[in-house]
Amino acid sequence: MSATLAPETVSEGNPITSQDVVNTLASLDLKVSKPQDLADFTSLLTGIWEMWNTIDKMEDYIPAVDEERFPRKYVHRPTGTDNETNAWAWKCDIRDTTDMSKGGLLAGKTVNMKDNIAVKGVPCLLGTNVIQDWVPNTDATVVTRVLEAGGIVPGKAVCENMSMWGVSTSAATGQMSNVWAPGFSAGGSSSGTGVLVGKGITWGGMGGDQGGSIRIPSAVNGIVGLKPTTGLVPYTGIASLEPIIDSTGPMTKTVLDNALLLQATAGADFIDDRQQAGCPLPGQVPDYPALAQTGVKGLKIGILKEGLDQPLGDARLSALVVKAAKALESLGCIVEEVSVPMHKLAPTLWTAPGRMSGHASLVAHNCGRRVLCLNDLTEKVLPLTQEKFDNMFAGSSNAVVTGKWAWDHLPPTLLGKATNLIRKLRDEYYAALDKYDVLVMPTMPMLAQKLPSTKLGIVEFMHNSNGVSLNTSAFNLTGLPALSMPVGFLPSLQDPYPKLPVGMMIVSKFYQEPTIYRVAYAWEHAFDWKTFE
Repeated sequence: MSATLAPETVSEGNPITSQDVVNTLASLDLKVSKPQDLADFTSLLTGIWEMWNTIDKMEDYIPAVDEERFPRKYVHRPTGTDNETNAWAWKCDIRDTTDMSKGGLLAGKTVNMKDNIAVKGVPCLLGTNVIQDWVPNTDATVVTRVLEAGGIVPGKAVCENMSMWGVSTSAATGQMSNVWAPGFSAGGSSSGTGVLVGKGITWGGMGGDQGGSIRIPSAVNGIVGLKPTTGLVPYTGIASLEPIIDSTGPMTKTVLDNALLLQATAGADFIDDRQQAGCPLPGQVPDYPALAQTGVKGLKIGILKEGLDQPLGDARLSALVVKAAKALESLGCIVEEVSVPMHKLAPTLWTAPGRMSGHASLVAHNCGRRVLCLNDLTEKVLPLTQEKFDNMFAGSSNAVVTGKWAWDHLPPTLLGKATNLIRKLRDEYYAALDKYDVLVMPTMPMLAQKLPSTKLGIVEFMHNSNGVSLNTSAFNLTGLPALSMPVGFLPSLQDPYPKLPVGMMIVSKFYQEPTIYRVAYAWEHAFDWKTFE
């Protein structure tokens, strides 16, 4: 343990006095009982401040970016016909200027990045006006991997405000419409990626998912989106909401494209500390597209009962997902209903880390991590001024209020109890997955809803987004891989009654993405989701 006694010569700027000790203990309803203890604590605090000050003056250590090989060209904020969908946050052209990635997995394919993913030299909006001038100083691991695989990064896709909304109405740059129906939600928070991929503007995209933010926009826009096993795709260099629930993953039009983008971006990077036993090294990542095509005969499919009758659910949607799952019987699968009663508790459990740890992350109090810390972003967000709070959308401001109150008033064991119960939830899914290869359910309980007025109040906005993550959030908590794929259309229950996509979610155990892809590809190959009914 390092000594923290005050040095013989104290720095001119050392601010510590005995009053700092008194005030610190008073904030904990404590006090110093002995005068000598006050002097000793003051000396110790004076000494450790010198060490902290040494750290503060050191140059930060961030991953280097090869801008000669991958130059940042044509960086601009698109307007007018250059951004008709309103789905681009910033555009650019970043690609390999050497032959080093020639013949790579993603050679010539365009892959947009959700606008919470750091791309050096390209401004990052995070969908908010709380910060307006963050230009990251490094590339996220997924950016580097896409470029090294021969992919092209054409820009950043709009994300919902601070990545905290599941309806495409919260971004400071404006609303976005569903690919299939103007005026209806494109989901969130990876809404821009859902639109750009759904319209074929980019071949694929990397989304972010803390409660369903890859799978929800994938479901409502009729594309394929995977939230991988926690840590399989490094979250390094991506703005964090809360480490337990943070995920990044591929969004594409087809299952095989999704498998290919996962293959290019998966594998440990030795920075993301959530990479646990079973996470492959980059050179050992499975050939997911090949494994996806190995057939499904004999696989057991469990239709999750609790995922079919969620509050606010549309019974027509659940019936269509059940029919889609049952169709796998014609391909040699065994399809049965299975129950995991605790599934319905998942959204409640999410509120503990989602709000308490999420608040700690927002105010830079998250600790115990071995990761890349985006200090340049933290400097933009903090201090949290009144102006910044007033500029927050409902999701973020609600997190500030409820998260802070929770830390100040809830039992100190509540977050720990939630953490233990999340493990129990995972164990219950595993018990079901010991009997079935995958579990299936609707990605969302309802179809995409009409976009609301931007003049709604906080509670009204909350009502508008209510229920979208009831099935998805469980798999952020537990870390299990979950993929959404389109399996049909249904007419909206809201005027003007457009037909909207229905997503089916497929879930399995840690690192069982190959099994998920087998089921998804077999269904996609055998049936046309646009005509299935």
